[in-house]
Amino acid sequence: MESSEITIQKQKNSNLSVALITVNIFLLFIFAFCVDEDNEIPVFVLGIGLNVLLAGYAFTYHGKGYRIGKWIFGIVLLVSLVMFGLLWYATQLGRAFSH
Repeated sequence: MESSEITIQKQKNSNLSVALITVNIFLLFIFAFCVDEDNEIPVFVLGIGLNVLLAGYAFTYHGKGYRIGKWIFGIVLLVSLVMFGLLWYATQLGRAFSH
């Protein structure tokens, strides 16, 4: 009996965490695209924010039902690393052709 109550509470907490992470990601997108500056800082903030939020979820909840969170975190981490690499490459290319 107690085990099912703990499972139900854990599921409620997981659903609440997913809802809060979704709201925070939405707020990150609003911040990233409403800034008037024309630089790479909003993209950097968006990537770091997504990784921190998803890492917190992926490594807090354990079990087979929460494995998808780890997969999504891994995919977002890979995409962020590729984007940061391309951003760094573009910045270095811009420096090379500035002379």
